[in-house]
Amino acid sequence: MIFSRIFSFFTLLFFLVITSFSLKGQSANEYYNRGIQLMASEHYEMAIEQFTHAIEIVPYFYEAFFERGRSNQHINRPQQAINDFTNAIEHNPEFAEAYYQRGVSFSVLGKHDAAMADYSKAIVLNPDNVDAYLKRSELHIRNNSDNAAITDLTKVIELGHENANVLFNRGKLFIKIHEPELAFEDFSSAIELDPEHAELRIERATLLKEREEFEEAARDLTVATESGISNQNIFRMRANAFFYSGNFSDAIEDYTRLINSYRQRNEETYYRRAMSYFYAEEYEPATRDFTRVIGLNRTNEEAYIYRAEAYHKLGRESQALVDYRIILRNNPRSVLAYSRRGIMFMETGQYNEALQDFNEAIRLEPSAELFFNRASLHALMNNQRSACNDLREAAELGHEEAKETYNSFCL
Repeated sequence: MIFSRIFSFFTLLFFLVITSFSLKGQSANEYYNRGIQLMASEHYEMAIEQFTHAIEIVPYFYEAFFERGRSNQHINRPQQAINDFTNAIEHNPEFAEAYYQRGVSFSVLGKHDAAMADYSKAIVLNPDNVDAYLKRSELHIRNNSDNAAITDLTKVIELGHENANVLFNRGKLFIKIHEPELAFEDFSSAIELDPEHAELRIERATLLKEREEFEEAARDLTVATESGISNQNIFRMRANAFFYSGNFSDAIEDYTRLINSYRQRNEETYYRRAMSYFYAEEYEPATRDFTRVIGLNRTNEEAYIYRAEAYHKLGRESQALVDYRIILRNNPRSVLAYSRRGIMFMETGQYNEALQDFNEAIRLEPSAELFFNRASLHALMNNQRSACNDLREAAELGHEEAKETYNSFCL
């Protein structure tokens, strides 16, 4: 009888303990669920109160610690968030997301080494955690660990995270480690995902320029301007791309925008526009711009030479001769001035003057082109032997047209 009463007492006690824990667990879950609902509606302070009640009932409730930490993150309390994530990890050391979120809060506080350790632990526990790789790559970039950052971003891409910015960032890292072809591939793939991404277009345009694919570079820069990036550097890049692709009319338009809208009234911009006018065969505005260049820098020999050529194209040889005299007074050894003036003399039938200029240019700096030009002059003067001698010299220096002409004219 006594044994039976003792047994009944312990049975009742056990039942009361189990019931108590069950009620506590149920109540903690209710607080927890209310906290989740409040978080969803962005009532973070109220959510924190609910999670706190849940933790008071069940001190090892690691999910409640975690969600309270997330709530603290939302209201910019990184240290409180760290404390909560640490408690969550203590109660569940395999909680990968808690390590990740604690790393985020460490980063906010500038504790980058601690953040790096947490991101790495999160990745060990969950190798498919894309966000952890992304965050760790940011720290690698901050530490100038470019190859490590590339490895993390590559893992993100391998995990199927198709994002233009990931490819963009990896592309920029490839540029830093001198892998422009890999960078170009990343930028091109990123543009397929986000065709209107202005910064991507600019970066690829820079690589296209280095590859001397100027027409494609100009197209990328046009998309960039249409997508909202308009500044003098972009227009200068595009103007140069237009120029080198032979699109002189659009180059003129961009250089004019730089001069008028961005007040870039300097030697380089005027010179570039002058050259664009020159190659577009708009010689009158070309002379005006070359005159502006010379006004800014009277030692710019090429501006004098091209202005002289433009005058010659306009039939104003007397003005061209003035420019050539100025050049040769400043630089008596200007091979270019002798050569170009010689061509002008040859084209205007002043053969003796042309011959003197070609002779002087060849004396100063013999070249295949100069020998070929003098051979052309000798042919016009009916000096076949001299023409053939010069053609042979030009051919030996690698002038392909001289070789063909020598074979047909001299043999």
